[in-house]
Parts: sequence; C-alpha cells; structure tokens
Amino acid sequence: MRWFPNALSLSRVVLAPLIGWMILERHPWAWTIFFWVSWTDALDGWLARRMGVESRLGALLDPLGDKVWVIVATLAWWRMGRIPDWLMGMVVVRDVVILLGSAYVNRVTGVRDFAPSTWGKLSTAIQLTMLAGCFTLGDDWLGWLWVAAAAGTLWSGLDYMLRGVRMLRSA
Repeated sequence: MRWFPNALSLSRVVLAPLIGWMILERHPWAWTIFFWVSWTDALDGWLARRMGVESRLGALLDPLGDKVWVIVATLAWWRMGRIPDWLMGMVVVRDVVILLGSAYVNRVTGVRDFAPSTWGKLSTAIQLTMLAGCFTLGDDWLGWLWVAAAAGTLWSGLDYMLRGVRMLRSA
C-alpha cells in the first residue's frame, strides 16, 4: 500500500485527457470523474503523511498532477466558452512559469524541495471551485468565481516568484 498515494497523484495526470475529452463532449460522467480527481488532490498527501510513506516521487507527482489536470480542465472549459481568454491565459502562464522557474532554481541551486505554499493551495482550491462551477452555474455566479480565481492565481504566482528569488539569492 506504500504506492497508493503516488498512484492517486499519477491518476490526475492519466485522467486529465479523459476529463478534457468528457468536458468537451458534455459526457454525463464528466462531473463524477472531475469530483473524484479533485478529491485525490487532498487525499494523496493526507494518506502519504498518515501512512508515513512520503517520498521524493510523491513530492514531484502531486504538484505535477495538479498542474496537468487543472490546465487541461481549464482549457476544455475555455474551449466550451465557460472561461474567458484572459483567465485561461493567467492560469496557464502561472503554471508554466512555476514549472520553468522551479526547474531553473533547481538547476542553479540544487534545491529540490518546492513545497506548495498556503497561497498556492488556496489558489488551487479556488480554481477547482471555479472549474466545478463551470458544470452548473450561470454566467453571473461564474463571473464571481472568475474574479476570485484570477486574484488567487495572480497572488499565488507572485508568492511563488518571490520564493524563487529568495532561493536564488540565498544560494
């Protein structure tokens, strides 16, 4: 069972194309798969800590799984006209900058520990709420979630950039 938390993280990467396809096809099971994948985000880390099986692989798979499936779901909802261009751009650019920035910091400093920040976790929770809202909410309510997601995305992106700069300066 030591592998189970990592399998949950990996399932987000593997199921991302399926979620994207299901959203685009308006598949009746899209919400169920989306809900499952959303819960694996919280469950994998909790299980790893509870079971005492935290690993370097898990520390890489968890954020990778988050980024891949959030980007895929965001792109699918954008393609369906449920997310505006500017917000889709913010979400994708933030995640690409985080991935490239962490790779650069790792290359320059050798640091491999990129624990998610509180702001990053909050941003992901807001983004997941917005993506879930795309299934059922009208544009008025969804508009409020766009604003919240934009604020969380921007703030957490700035927080991660500042963390990266501090790591580079301390090296």
